[in-house]
Amino acid sequence: MLPQDLFDTIAVLFMFTLRIGAPIALTLAFGYWLEKKLRPREEQRRPAELTAQPGRRIVRAGNIIQVHCWDLKRCDSTVRAECAAYKRPELPCWLALQADGQKVREECFTCALYKPQKMAA
Repeated sequence: MLPQDLFDTIAVLFMFTLRIGAPIALTLAFGYWLEKKLRPREEQRRPAELTAQPGRRIVRAGNIIQVHCWDLKRCDSTVRAECAAYKRPELPCWLALQADGQKVREECFTCALYKPQKMAA
């Protein structure tokens, strides 16, 4: 038979673990499940014209996929040399135009890279 003090200590530790550990474990399990459930939806939100082109170069940064406009439009090297977006590949193409002092072109408004992606329901 255990002494009463040892029994009380074990009971308090068990209840503390149950009170703190169980919610943390449930939260982590729910987060893992939610991550797995939402990941396919993120892949479905990519525009079809970006995923349908073979041979384009994609730069990955974490979960974000960046496709350069010169790859999407298949510009030749002479056009690329004059392009503000090609000179500043770290920026989105429409923002590189603005940073270079140019206006956003009319064709940018219909481009899949410019349009915000809609959230999947």
